[in-house]
Amino acid sequence: MHERRKSKRRNLSYYMPVIDPKDEQIMGHLVDISLQGLMMDSQQALPLNKDLHLRLNVTADVAEKNAIEFIARVKWCRPDSIEPYLFDIGFEIIKISNQDAEIIKRIVEKYGSRDSSTFS
Repeated sequence: MHERRKSKRRNLSYYMPVIDPKDEQIMGHLVDISLQGLMMDSQQALPLNKDLHLRLNVTADVAEKNAIEFIARVKWCRPDSIEPYLFDIGFEIIKISNQDAEIIKRIVEKYGSRDSSTFS
């Protein structure tokens, strides 16, 4: 499959929960992230092209606040190849503040591995 990303995502060495801020429920866990998008694993499938308001709680080593929030669109969703009860879900970030985008850069720098082998 042709790679359409503008920047390479980085696998994270930190297992960060992805939260729905409306009901404070954990939707899944972050697998990789870039300024353009992210991948999470989840116990539930999500419909394609759905826009979701998401929150990541962050630590003091990457931000002076305790969370970032943004709008992301589901681009793909498929069963995980290793854990059949999980779904791998790819998102495109469609709305984020400049301040929160800078925090994502710091998360990638601090917790991202050099090579991401996740799929598009």
